[in-house]
Order: sequence, then C-alpha cells, then structure tokens
Amino acid sequence: MANKDTMNHLSEDEIMTILVAAKDLIMYGGKGLLGKILAGSNDKRIFTSELHQSESYGAFKGMTQKVIMEKVEWMIENGYLTTDEKLSLLVYTQKGWDTVIEELADELYGDFLLAAEFGRFDFIEVVRSQPLDLRMLLLDVVEEEDDPELIEMLIEWLEIEVDAPIPERIHEVIQNLDKSHTRSSDEKVNSNDSGSIEANKKWLSIPADYRQMLIRNVFCGHCLDTVQIEKYIIKDFRDTIVLEGNCKKCGNKVARVID
Repeated sequence: MANKDTMNHLSEDEIMTILVAAKDLIMYGGKGLLGKILAGSNDKRIFTSELHQSESYGAFKGMTQKVIMEKVEWMIENGYLTTDEKLSLLVYTQKGWDTVIEELADELYGDFLLAAEFGRFDFIEVVRSQPLDLRMLLLDVVEEEDDPELIEMLIEWLEIEVDAPIPERIHEVIQNLDKSHTRSSDEKVNSNDSGSIEANKKWLSIPADYRQMLIRNVFCGHCLDTVQIEKYIIKDFRDTIVLEGNCKKCGNKVARVID
C-alpha cells in the first residue's frame, strides 16, 4: 500500500482529477472502481452505471493499474478520501470536500446553464440531489456570472426547493439578476419604441419573480400554446399595461395584457 512517506506528493491537478472522478462513487463504489474510471477501463460496471461519462474517465490512461491505485491510496492516506467501515465505499473527508467543492460548483453551473438554454427544467431535480453547501455555492456562481437568462430556471427551482436557507437565497439571487433586466428595460425607455415611461415604471414595480412568470406565460396564436415572449416593449393599455413582442418559439408577434 502506498503512503504519504513512500510516495511523492501528487500534483494539484492529479488531486483534483481524482476527487472529481470520485464524485459519482461516493457511497456507491470503492477505490477499485475509482481506479478503473481513471484508467479508462472497459469494465461492464463502468458503462452500465454510465461512469464513463465522468470528465475524469481515462484521465490516467497509459499508466499501469498499479501506479493508478498507488495514487488512489495516497489520497486516502493523506486525508482527501476515506471509506465507510461497513461496505468500504468511498467517502469525501472534510479536507477532500473543501478541496473539490468549487470545482464541482463550476461543473454544476455549466450543466445548469446548458439545461436553461434548452429548457430542461427536469435538471432541477439533479441540482436538488446535491449537498446543501454545493447548492448554495452554485447560487453564488450564478449570481457572480450575472446572467438574467437564468432567472426562469431559478424560479422553477424556487417553486420546489424546501431546504432552508436555499429558497431565501434563490429569491435573493433572482432579485439581483433582475437588476440587469431592469437596467435593460430602463435603456428601452429612452428609445422610440419602448412604450411610455409610466408604462415601464408600472412594469418594474411588479416583483421580479412575478414578472418572469408573466413573460413565460403568453399565448401564441401561431403555436396555439403558452410561450415565452421576447424582444418585448411595454405600453400603456387602458388602465393597465401590455407587453408586445415576439414568440420565443416561432418568432411571430405576441402580446400579453397585464391585469
């Protein structure tokens, strides 16, 4: 067995690669399976469990299994990984988790962004299955990237999330991201086709999460379905306001009266 006294220190890249590879094995597989992922093994269990989709799959391809397992053992001996006593399944130590969590948050953000782009709201269940501190860190990344296109995805998440303090944090991030949307709307006020200043003020007085719900619930006569409006302007309409824009699906003109 390798140990911290007989094996040279692993590089930061090697440590991170092994920790990321271990992500899908926590309380599921042991160190032997981890070694096979890193080696790019064709073992049937790798493929039936879809572990070949790990970004670390085959990362150490070309190394002997003995060398790879020495690296895995080094991670255990040096306190990044451990195994549970009953089934010998891999577990992150606090040291290992603290080392890898930011990397996992960035990876989860990339998947979150892709899911939002294609309207895959079912991905929220994947997000909800993550540890609470990873979900909180994901929200930090979302806020930092400042992309208002993610507001709709966040609203979907907010509707089903129950683990405190995440709902409160989601709401806060939605409000902060909406500032970008608000700035964009304010810029439209100065253009000729933006609608009236009063109409924009009425629109911006509506809570951000409710505005986003209205935006994605507009009937399109061409699609014969409820769609999301885009490239819209806000105009006065009798005692209320109306959104006029284009259907996100087909591009035809649509409108939504705000009651």
